[in-house]
Amino acid sequence: MPMTKEEERKLRKDGLDVFNDFARYAQTGFDTIEPDDMALFRWYGVYQQRPNSGHFMLRIKVPNGILSAAQLREVGKIANDHGRGLADITTRQNFQFHWLTIDVIPGVFDRLKAVGISTSGACGDITRNVVGCPVAGLDADEYFDASAINRQISDYFVGNKAFSNLPRKYKMSVAGCHIHCAQPDINCLGLYGTERTVNGKREVGFGLKVGGGLSTRPIFAADMETFIKPDEVMPVVLAISELYRDSEVLRRDRKMARLKFLISDPKIGVGGERFREMIEEKIGRKLERHVSVIPRHTEADHLGIRPQKQEGLYYVGIGVTVGRMNGDLLQRVADIADEFSLEKQIRNTNKQNFIIPHVPEDKVGKLQERLRETGLDYTPSVFKRAVVSCTGIEFCNLAITETKEFAKFIAEGLEQRIPGASRNVRIHFSGCPNNCGQNAIADIGLRGMSTKVDGQMVEAYDVLLGGTTGAARAFAEKASSKILKDNVLDAIARLYQAYLDWAKGDDTFHEFVKAHTKEQLDAIARGNPVPESGSPTLN
Repeated sequence: MPMTKEEERKLRKDGLDVFNDFARYAQTGFDTIEPDDMALFRWYGVYQQRPNSGHFMLRIKVPNGILSAAQLREVGKIANDHGRGLADITTRQNFQFHWLTIDVIPGVFDRLKAVGISTSGACGDITRNVVGCPVAGLDADEYFDASAINRQISDYFVGNKAFSNLPRKYKMSVAGCHIHCAQPDINCLGLYGTERTVNGKREVGFGLKVGGGLSTRPIFAADMETFIKPDEVMPVVLAISELYRDSEVLRRDRKMARLKFLISDPKIGVGGERFREMIEEKIGRKLERHVSVIPRHTEADHLGIRPQKQEGLYYVGIGVTVGRMNGDLLQRVADIADEFSLEKQIRNTNKQNFIIPHVPEDKVGKLQERLRETGLDYTPSVFKRAVVSCTGIEFCNLAITETKEFAKFIAEGLEQRIPGASRNVRIHFSGCPNNCGQNAIADIGLRGMSTKVDGQMVEAYDVLLGGTTGAARAFAEKASSKILKDNVLDAIARLYQAYLDWAKGDDTFHEFVKAHTKEQLDAIARGNPVPESGSPTLN
């Protein structure tokens, strides 16, 4: 079988074997790094950052998004010591640093290890951070607390050479919540909470979705329509992981190397039913048939002050616009968690926000005061609470547009134009077609591109509308092309105001989009007269 250059590289050297090379290159310098080793650095969360002149991004792994105050404090210190103060919360509940140099990376690894944080598998062709519900164990409505299973799966795969050479990245979501907030629809493997009645008794367990993913060809995961008991999880997870690892067809073309293509691609995909049979062949038994009820609303952000299922305790969800934080703020948050959280804990969300759990009722008022003093917002506007952004051209080698500061500008501009807005809208920014900002599942997705104006190339965005997961899942579809950066705020404000004028009751933005044609939505965005008809927006 002909091999891609990436497959040849991984045969020459396992990605996990590059670890000791960091110390060597820290002594010999950036210019001595071999190209193959530079590519394998990703297995430990290390990427070259733009402009590729000696600086690196470093991503850590935070299973289920849960960190101790001590871990968070060290993250903040490392950001200040080596990352020019920056640390971003990602859509996979991690943190990532920027501006690191090769000479400091071994020491950073040591500091992270000392507080129980790993970077192994944070990037590369390996199992990425296992995401979960950030209020696992706290939410009274959850089917069950799956955080221990999430951690078990994560611990099994970290540093495991049996799964360190996968066709490409491998993303898992494991949660027992009732609303699918951990996004099983867009993960390679998604275990989600479900229930059934057996002999008149309620039983809780997992449903299973396989083969989701975004990037330039977004595909929703296929539901295996099964019921998996918590103690049956590991054999199923291992079977799916082995099927992905051992698929030769996925290794022939780097662009087709994701699990989603093995299931859903018209040419090489086997389909959901056959993949279910392949799992059964691996584990040596039939999976129990069960069709779960899929919730309508799956994109909760868990912000605000909410009671936990533990009597007398609360969790407080705090908005961080586009996840951008700094080292000083992280250390202050760690101090706050030490003082107010009985578990001395914080939890990152996949909306790039965070939660302080286990706060006694008699301390909530004081915590609110402390948050206000620190400049942290537990009641952010509908525009700031769910705005998500990729890294953008500031650091990413693939990006075409700047995203982080622009997303902040848009959120603040919408607050000023439509004060007091209460209907939720999820606005996601990606600086290129690769969907790292998850614009494909956003209410309003902005996809960065460039266009020519008066002979000069300028930043612009395609506007995609109507994405959602859950029962009515649909990918956002392009309504407007090449909206100049200077016109994006006007376009989004018009679309949101049109939604407000149209909506009744609990109508969602997705339903607003579905009720209009592409031509109508484009006209609204551009401020043009709205035609009476046109082509359908969503199927």
